[in-house]
This record gives sequence, structure tokens and C-alpha cells, in this order.
Amino acid sequence: MKSIAKSLAIALFGGAMASVPVVAQTVTIDYDHSVNFLKFKTYTWEKVHATDPSVEDRITIAVNRDMGGRYMSEASKNGDVTITAVEATQDKQEFTTFYNSLGSDYSWQRPWGSGFLDSQASLQDVPVGTLIIDMYDTKTHKLLWRGTVTEPLAGSEDKKDNTIEKEVTMLISKYPPKFKK
Repeated sequence: MKSIAKSLAIALFGGAMASVPVVAQTVTIDYDHSVNFLKFKTYTWEKVHATDPSVEDRITIAVNRDMGGRYMSEASKNGDVTITAVEATQDKQEFTTFYNSLGSDYSWQRPWGSGFLDSQASLQDVPVGTLIIDMYDTKTHKLLWRGTVTEPLAGSEDKKDNTIEKEVTMLISKYPPKFKK
């Protein structure tokens, strides 16, 4: 009798798990391979945008915490690199509006190589629910490093908090990239 109940419980649990869609996050890091990122010690924020303004603070706090773990410190102005972050959860126009607001000195397109979001891509290619963190050379405004993570949209506030923390940590854990001379 116990084995029948146990088998039934396992079957029900397995069936329930099989009906849950498996949705994984997509993490992409790309950077200018000619740059030695170890020379950068400070960063300055240019702009942060999220559909939900309270998420902007969570992104900033998480990036500041994780960059500190990478031996980078925030400078009020003129850091070695300038950071921008954008997360859009309503529509793709948010990405276009964000990058246009940076001005013509900052380009969202990568000037190096081919691959994810290269010079042939448009902002319409970025899925809603993507967090993009960019690092630019402060002097030239040249894009040096980009991390993107696309994750299913979280429902509750607690899930949003955990999702933002996890997304930022996943991206910043890939910084600085290895430099090959």
C-alpha cells in the first residue's frame, strides 16, 4: 500500500514538474579584446533606466556592490569607465529612448568584431525583459564592455529584487575579462 502511494506521489510530482515551462535566462558578455581592463580602477555612472523606477535603485546598488568586489570604486565624475544600465519590461521603445537620451557621443553598437548586438543589429533586436550594462571609455565614449541578461519577467516584488540581484551578479562576475597580449 505504501509503495502504491509513494509511486502515485512521485508520478503526480513528476507530472506537475513536466507541465511547468522551462525558461532559462540568456547571459551574453562581449567586449573589446584589445583593451586591458585591469588598468581601470574607477567608474562613474552616466545613466540608469528601468521601467519601474524602484528597480533603478536596485540595479545601482547591486552594480556598486559587485564592482567593489572587482576592485573598482565609484567616482563622482571622471572615472576610468562610465557605466550605463537599462532594463525594459514594457516595450522595445524603452531601449531606443534610453540610448537616444545619452546623446550622439555614446553608441549602443559595438565597434569591434561581429556577434551579439553587433553593428548590424538594431535596438528592435533586443528582447523585452533584458538588462543591459555597458561600460564606456570615459574620455572617448567608446563602448568597451557589454553584458546582457534576458530573463523571464518576475511577478512579485520579492522575485524582482532577487532577479535584479542575480542578473547583476551574473554579469559583473564576468568582469574584468581576461586580457590576451
